[in-house]
Amino acid sequence: MRLQGITLRGTFIEMGEESLFKGLERASQTGQLSRELKTRLLRRMPRSIASAMSAAFDAPEDGSSALAQMGMWEAHLMAVFCDDNGDQAPWPASAQFILNVERASRNATILCNENQFQAAAEYLANHPLLKQFMSSEVLKGIAYPPDENEMLALRLSMALELWLSLLAIWDLEAKPDRAADELSYLEQLLPSDSSNTKNTVALLFDWLLRTAKIPTPAALLKDKRLGQFSVDPQTLGAWSRGTNFPSTTYRTGIANRLLSTEDAETFERLCAAARQLNFLGYVAQELERMLGAPEGARAEQRKLFGLSLPFGHDTIEAWMRSRYPVWLQFHKKTLGKQNAAPLAAADA
Repeated sequence: MRLQGITLRGTFIEMGEESLFKGLERASQTGQLSRELKTRLLRRMPRSIASAMSAAFDAPEDGSSALAQMGMWEAHLMAVFCDDNGDQAPWPASAQFILNVERASRNATILCNENQFQAAAEYLANHPLLKQFMSSEVLKGIAYPPDENEMLALRLSMALELWLSLLAIWDLEAKPDRAADELSYLEQLLPSDSSNTKNTVALLFDWLLRTAKIPTPAALLKDKRLGQFSVDPQTLGAWSRGTNFPSTTYRTGIANRLLSTEDAETFERLCAAARQLNFLGYVAQELERMLGAPEGARAEQRKLFGLSLPFGHDTIEAWMRSRYPVWLQFHKKTLGKQNAAPLAAADA
């Protein structure tokens, strides 16, 4: 929802159910949910998740209920991937992957909540899927045991790896017949690891210029193909420098006038990819902020316990460029030639 710029309240308003949202908000504060609110909420839910929630309402203390066993992602995915009748619909590979990770993580989460950090680290180290998301240093940090802030940093590091892995799935699903030597959508937007590198947004603009055969931003402003479409020089300049990601209407209006239909579709996929990479960069910056800026021996000591960017990288760019190809190869082996949801789904 953050990536789309919408809020939970806004979603309820769009459904014409602002009063339901306010009622649920009050119920969360009082701990009391009326029968009327329960009924209204269940009616708005797909059958696939409503039945599980209804059973949980009837027996809220039952830890073995279907809803109690669900993670947040599973509940979300069950609600998203349903047909017009509210029944479960087929899931794309990316959704199944994140569900597998969430279910596999349940035991480790329970162990950590019980302060059994050594056991949690051993479980993660021996799990064939989960161990892919963490370095030996992260496992050492989990077993240490970490304090609350350190554990949050370690979990954030693993979450970054998971999301980068998901982007690789979306990338492969978007073009499963890609040639072996052809760059994937996201690879075209990964910044190089240097101090003067262009960021993802600027690289997206460069792709637009290159594909439209326009030499400079100034030349774009004068391109006759734009017709009566108004292009603001300041907005365009900020986009070219990577300091502003233009609105969907603005960037699509430009792309549709300058590009072929096929290239315009590719551009939309690249826009979805750019938003995701920007989001990852933002989260990685938050991780760096949490960790602070220790120097010398202290910095090296923290790295030994995984308290750094994923896999000990010094910069966000270096992490992405190093780990993304690893995940592409990992998922190529498991996805094969499957066709599924387009990369634009990553914008959801």
